[in-house]
Amino acid sequence: MEVIEILRRIERKLEEIDEKIENFMGFCELGEEELELIDKDIEAYEKGELELIDLEDVKRILNV
Repeated sequence: MEVIEILRRIERKLEEIDEKIENFMGFCELGEEELELIDKDIEAYEKGELELIDLEDVKRILNV
């Protein structure tokens, strides 16, 4: 029984890793304009100039 539970945990972790890799690969496929916008947002955030929205507000707006 313990071996089955360990295998299930390994499977879940592999699925999580696969999802993270997929998300990362999607980031790498962004076009140059999209990457420039992300860089500008990062710079604005570091300067304290980026308007942030609270996660709870996002959930409310998206009805999640």
